[in-house]
Amino acid sequence: MATVIIIHAADDTLPARALAEKLRQAKLTVVLEKHGDDLREAARSAQAGVALWSPRSTGDAAIVDEVNFARGKTKLVHALMQNTPLPDPFRGDKAANLTGWRGEDDFPGWRELAKLVTDRAGVAPLPPPAARVASGFFQPGRVDVANTGAAGAKPAQPASRRAPPPPPAQQRQAAQSPPPRPAPPRTAAPPRDYAPAPEREKKGGGMVLVVVALIVLIAGGGGGYFWWSQQQSAHAASTAWESIDRNDPAALRAFIAAQSGPAKRQAETALSELEERSYEAASDTDTVEALQGFLRDFPQSQHALAARGRIAELQTAAANGAPATTTATATTQPANPDLNPPGSLATTTATTSATTTPAPTTGGPAPLTPPAGPSATQSPPSSPTTTP
Repeated sequence: MATVIIIHAADDTLPARALAEKLRQAKLTVVLEKHGDDLREAARSAQAGVALWSPRSTGDAAIVDEVNFARGKTKLVHALMQNTPLPDPFRGDKAANLTGWRGEDDFPGWRELAKLVTDRAGVAPLPPPAARVASGFFQPGRVDVANTGAAGAKPAQPASRRAPPPPPAQQRQAAQSPPPRPAPPRTAAPPRDYAPAPEREKKGGGMVLVVVALIVLIAGGGGGYFWWSQQQSAHAASTAWESIDRNDPAALRAFIAAQSGPAKRQAETALSELEERSYEAASDTDTVEALQGFLRDFPQSQHALAARGRIAELQTAAANGAPATTTATATTQPANPDLNPPGSLATTTATTSATTTPAPTTGGPAPLTPPAGPSATQSPPSSPTTTP
């Protein structure tokens, strides 16, 4: 299998691990978390390399030197995070922008980086991302092929048929009947003299006023109804918001999709706060199950890439096995008195009790305390001899 090395800063370990998991889908062996001589040795045998640039790595002179060394030993590709520009020594090199990538297979920057790496490593490219299934019936530009085909398959309506000719008996009766007589000419009626009607004009002016008043009334009623409907909508949105579980991301997203205006913005703020709290709780728990639960609830989160990297780290540690911890218990056995040399502290204990007499509070010489009696091995002192 071809080998690809990822050069990154120590603070970018989690994004580098997430990128390594995606590159392994192309049957590549990925080497990362190497620095110094280990990295240079890996760069000599790698078929391709990826330099992961971020604001933390561009200012590190050691990272820049390692990337410059790897560029001379293998086919190097640059990947940018957080819109970080390339350092000056690599301004003209090809780079893929991963800003905003959360692990999607159809992200343009990831597709570009995957193609560059597979081409340089000499392996088959990744398969194209699966097409997203469109949902819903009301979509602009959508053509219903089934209905179109059914409509095209309908046969054309037959042309209207001509009425059959009358039977011969009716034709003979029509020939024998006499032609109709022409109608007598009508005389035109004399023109009427229309006199002006002033009363009608007055009535017409009154009708105009009535129409104007009716229009004003309708406009006022429409405005009042619009205000009333807005108040009802706001009240309904407030009631629905009170019944929403603030810790349920699915319920919050459904509320956001169904509402607009201030209620929608309030729900979006609550969803963003829930996302931050959920990520902090999953990070504090620091288990694969907690991080996977966070990704299920927030697949498009800005923390998704870091969570996937931490999951990969925990799964790798679980596969390698945790180091066993042994506690040495020291058992102290009593010393054998037969094995101790004579006069040692293990076989003989000398205890000397000294009694101190408190000093007298009155004047005069202090009394002296006589020493302890002689031991069995000492001889008693000789009595003094008095010479007359």
